[in-house]
Amino acid sequence: MKKIKKLLVILVTLIILPISVNAASASISVKTSGKAVVGNTITSTITLSSGSPLGSWEINVSYDSSKLQLVSSNAENGSTHMAGYASNGNTKSKVYTLKFKVLKSGNASINVGGYEVYAFDESKMAVGVTNATIKAMTQAELEATYSKNNNLKSITVDEYELSPEFNKDVLEYTVKVPSTIDSVNINATKEDSTASIDGTGVKEVVEGSNPFEIVVTAQNGSIKTYKLNIIVEDINPINVKINNKDYTVVKRADNLESPKGFEATTINIDEMEIPAFESKLLNLVVVGIKDSEGNIIYAIYKDGKYELYNDISSNSITIYLLELPKNDKFITKSIKINDNEVKVYKYKDSSKYSLVYGKNVETGEEGYYMYDEKENTFQRYNDEQIKDLQNEIKNYLYVIYAFSGCLVLIFISFIISIFAKKKAKNKINKKIEQEEKNEEIIKEIMDDKKKNKK
Repeated sequence: MKKIKKLLVILVTLIILPISVNAASASISVKTSGKAVVGNTITSTITLSSGSPLGSWEINVSYDSSKLQLVSSNAENGSTHMAGYASNGNTKSKVYTLKFKVLKSGNASINVGGYEVYAFDESKMAVGVTNATIKAMTQAELEATYSKNNNLKSITVDEYELSPEFNKDVLEYTVKVPSTIDSVNINATKEDSTASIDGTGVKEVVEGSNPFEIVVTAQNGSIKTYKLNIIVEDINPINVKINNKDYTVVKRADNLESPKGFEATTINIDEMEIPAFESKLLNLVVVGIKDSEGNIIYAIYKDGKYELYNDISSNSITIYLLELPKNDKFITKSIKINDNEVKVYKYKDSSKYSLVYGKNVETGEEGYYMYDEKENTFQRYNDEQIKDLQNEIKNYLYVIYAFSGCLVLIFISFIISIFAKKKAKNKINKKIEQEEKNEEIIKEIMDDKKKNKK
């Protein structure tokens, strides 16, 4: 019986002992986040955790001060010494955050030094420690590690075949789709997971050529561009030549946006109903036309003839440009307004203001409009103010001229007066001199008479 009791005691001890050991264990881990770039700041997280309630703890952390400088800490006194206790039996973890500034490149360690951890029942806990080592480098050293792989692994267009067959070194491809298609889904995969892709997804298409670009940017910033031309079959294209450039008329209204001041309508061209836009105010009808690169613009259509529709917009004003009237007061220049080359008048070459001539598409008001190149704004040009200002300047000039004339007369009078006074003075002086001479002569005569008498 005694042997059985002894055996039971040993079995219970063996069962309870592992549980007690597991309950009294804890771990301290050091982890860092952020790129360890010289001049930047990195964050280090020190985590104390246990499956059992924590009671109290004391931890010291050391680091390589030649490569790291402590910037901030939520530990006691902002240091690397961490101490605390749990006020209840629910605390099973504690996290401290240290921030370091990276001073120079090389490997730097952040280690847990001395530590003591006690459970809530005041028993000492066994602790496992995980330290951290970071690799600090300069920005140039970091960028040198970046991948330069900007290749695609594949390009596909849902349900349609790519021509030629995909090759990462071939940059231009074509896909032909039926005339009934108005959108396609472009897919691409990259060779390197650190690269990025732009230009995929669902794209709207119209009859004819629809060029798209798929841009791949490697981790180091190098770019490779793949070109994909989606050709939508056009059974009866309407070809147009304007200013020696080839266009095709757009036949789908959903691919067009109404120009400002125009209303949607339809017209017949070559026995086909074509979407168009009409402005009764301007007495114009325009249709959409597309160039070989897929750019859609508008053309004025009248009696089977086409002319480019040219308008410019700024600060909610849209102007349909007309030919500049002849005006010798200004010089003719070409400037860019919203990426459009526009002929304008300027007062002088260096002026930041220009004059264009056209019609406001909302009011139909025709005339000159002044364009401010700095603010990119238009306003109606009012030369009445200029004329009034010129008249005011003329009046001021007349007053200035009159005042200046008076000053000149006063100055001349003053000069004449000075000369007159000087002349009179000279005359008096001469008279005095003559009288003095006469007196001397008389005196000499009198002296001679006296001598003769003697």
